[in-house]
Amino acid sequence: MLVMAAVIGVVSGAFFYFVYVPEAPEPTLSGADRQHTIQSNSITRTFSSYLPQGLADNSALVFVLHGSNGTGDQIRKAIAYEFDILADNKGFLVVYPDGYEKHWNDCRESADYSANTQDIDDVAFFADMIAFFADKGTVDRDRVFITGHSNGGHMAYRLALEAPELIAAIAPISANLPVDSNLGCKKSGRPVSVAIFAGTEDPINPFGGGMVSVMGNTSRGEVISSIDTAYYWKNLAGISQPDSVISHPEADGVESTTVTEQRWQNESGLQIRLYSLVGSGHVIPSRITRFPRVLGGDAADISGPDEIVSFFLGLSSNKWRSQSIDESPVR
Repeated sequence: MLVMAAVIGVVSGAFFYFVYVPEAPEPTLSGADRQHTIQSNSITRTFSSYLPQGLADNSALVFVLHGSNGTGDQIRKAIAYEFDILADNKGFLVVYPDGYEKHWNDCRESADYSANTQDIDDVAFFADMIAFFADKGTVDRDRVFITGHSNGGHMAYRLALEAPELIAAIAPISANLPVDSNLGCKKSGRPVSVAIFAGTEDPINPFGGGMVSVMGNTSRGEVISSIDTAYYWKNLAGISQPDSVISHPEADGVESTTVTEQRWQNESGLQIRLYSLVGSGHVIPSRITRFPRVLGGDAADISGPDEIVSFFLGLSSNKWRSQSIDESPVR
């Protein structure tokens, strides 16, 4: 009995240290959270939206995508409602879609979850959701943005690769492009603005490239490095000039984690950014919440949602559409 009690104590202690994080309290918001159901390719799909009070017609639309085994509601809580708070302050619509059986059919051809094995048309799902709001005049089709964590970040890449006409920019978190031998997407060859957030100590999506492993499941295959992912989009945009580098100031009291940001921009205003979360893991940067220690160190020197929304809303929504640039490398 004593041994059993000791084992339970160790397991419980490990869980609370490595996995458990307290749920963030829901803030007081001006608007309403609404649940939606639509038919997309004869499949019932669900998503929720946060509509701030007094939102103007033809506003920007920001999709926030969950990772593997997640839901829209789960990621909304995991990031402490930060996108909803920003929507109140800056005036845009936030949408939290649910993946098919808690996953997205991203570009990793070998992935073993059903969204991929059943080849669910998630690109069509996003087109249907955009139409759901745009046809009512709620959002501007030229101001549609996608951010997502992990599997959600990979889905953002798929939309940028295959359907850039649907979106103005993406901001993937904890996600690198798959290697060409495992790429299940068709590249359109058209650039979009991209901001990438990547932890240098990510235990799942390796910053330097390599095998993605989720609790020993390696079916997702290999990815290229975070810097090579940024260079793919930079080269696609025809940017040859050097980057500008920003070292974000220490803000969280943890000197072992820092944030270095590289920026590139072409003459048409299209932007590429890489936020290297030095010393951090498979996490969304946040100053008000944290992620399980098993995912690696937090990144609390910046607010990821604030950086993402500022990036999205600061872009000129029409400049990217006229781009037609050869994909030849300039690195």
